[in-house]
Amino acid sequence: MVLAPETSTADAVGWLKAQARQQRPALMRIIALSIGRFAVIAFGLWLIARLIANAVIERSSPEPAWLASLAGCFVLQWMLTGLIDRAKQRCTDQLLEYYQQQLTRALESRSLAIVRDRSIGEWQSFFTQRIPALPPYFADYVTQQQVAGMVPLLVLLLVAPVSWLAALLLAVAAPLIPLFMWLVGKGAAAAQQRNFIGLERLAGLFLDRLNARQLLHVHNAISHEQTTFNRAGKQLKTRTMEVLRLAFLSSAVLDFFATLGMALVAVFVGFSLLGEITFGSWGSGLTLAEGLFLLLLAPVFFSELKELGRNYHLRAQAIGAAAELHALLDFRGSLPTQALPVQQRNIQIYGAQGENLLCASDLCLAPGDRVLLEGPSGSGKTSLLECMLGLRPQQTNLDWALPLSQVAWFSQQPTTLRGSVRVNITLGTRGEDEHLTALLARVELADWLAQLPHGLDTLLGDYPPLSGGQLQRLALARLLFFDRPIVVLDEPTAHLGEHQATRLSLLLQRCFKHKTVLWVGHHTEMSPFFNRHWRVDVDAKRLICRECEEALCA
Repeated sequence: MVLAPETSTADAVGWLKAQARQQRPALMRIIALSIGRFAVIAFGLWLIARLIANAVIERSSPEPAWLASLAGCFVLQWMLTGLIDRAKQRCTDQLLEYYQQQLTRALESRSLAIVRDRSIGEWQSFFTQRIPALPPYFADYVTQQQVAGMVPLLVLLLVAPVSWLAALLLAVAAPLIPLFMWLVGKGAAAAQQRNFIGLERLAGLFLDRLNARQLLHVHNAISHEQTTFNRAGKQLKTRTMEVLRLAFLSSAVLDFFATLGMALVAVFVGFSLLGEITFGSWGSGLTLAEGLFLLLLAPVFFSELKELGRNYHLRAQAIGAAAELHALLDFRGSLPTQALPVQQRNIQIYGAQGENLLCASDLCLAPGDRVLLEGPSGSGKTSLLECMLGLRPQQTNLDWALPLSQVAWFSQQPTTLRGSVRVNITLGTRGEDEHLTALLARVELADWLAQLPHGLDTLLGDYPPLSGGQLQRLALARLLFFDRPIVVLDEPTAHLGEHQATRLSLLLQRCFKHKTVLWVGHHTEMSPFFNRHWRVDVDAKRLICRECEEALCA
């Protein structure tokens, strides 16, 4: 399956709808409370109309029971409003935590493959910009969309028995509001997505220049970068104002048609009460109580639609956020895992934008194979490995994946944790001191360990006292501790000097001579250690695989 060049808006909308169906129980609670509040409001408006009509026409004092009922309506409406707000806040908090956990889980399971696809600023924006845009869409917009569809129908059911003409006027005015909302909001999602991308790029640019501030100072390029940031800031402001302009335009359209609809009902009620209009009702004419009830109920008919319009920008924000987010959250490692040996013909590897990156006529890997994978930077070596591990199932036609539980990854720039030496080897699992000490001796770190003030319990901190070669050997001790049958070495000697690289290469060959090894390199020297040689032909975008005899590998 090939990735599309860009995730379409339709895909984002479809994903949001699917997510709304998953969150339906929590959303239905908010919708039910909103419908209950409308019922209380409608009953209260009927009481107000009756009380005013009795006071004006019959000049009678209001009955205590009616006043008590009206007071009860106000109290019940206030309580329901509080419950709705609390339910929305609870739903928002739960959804925010849920999607943050989903993205964190995706990063944990696919970090080797996807972290390097984006800058740190872009990943930060996923947590600070895109994910926070999703919960308000579900809690406010989706629920209001349902309420705005039901409340006008309920109002028409209440208005129609009183006046068929008033119901007709409201029914004619109602469709115009969502129609123009759709027309105005059609470009809002695209504008919001452009705004998200602009924020991410500006954040990445700022972080990059911040890390290179000393280099900029040395080359006297600070003023040039300030000009670049000023220009980028103005462009971002223009995109932001475009989003706001569309939001205000949508609100203005809503207010215009709502005011027009209420004015038509008010004109009909006024002339009907004056006797100028004798049609439009089921009897001889409207009474004062009926006319007041229609006038009070007409704003309620449009209020939910107007509230939907005020929340319409949430939809645009959610679509812009979901455009790239849903591909990460919806990842499924669907390729079945397969233990060695594995073999497949006519393999195709695609790039992140769906372009052809690498192909191979035949790929074979058996237990105990020691493969040297060579090719220049950007030729697709790492992408091939990630596809073989099932981390990029959309970018390959492979029908299997190596089980991650059996794979150890040795990168060219190993990381250290802020904990002790023990934690950096065991990653928090249990390990005996004698075993850990033996592992460090095996990777030529016994003298280094002896110099540490607290031995295995020495804290390494943010800036551990390790050279490049020592850092690589500490990571090697970690791999030996977990003892996985398949070892992937991703250019392990790339940042070392010639002497250190030779020593580490010999050490790796000695430690992993009984493992299945995939060794990635640029110009790694062939040796009898390897029994297979995979080379990337950049011009043909083809992986050439051959099995080499000991004489050829020497």
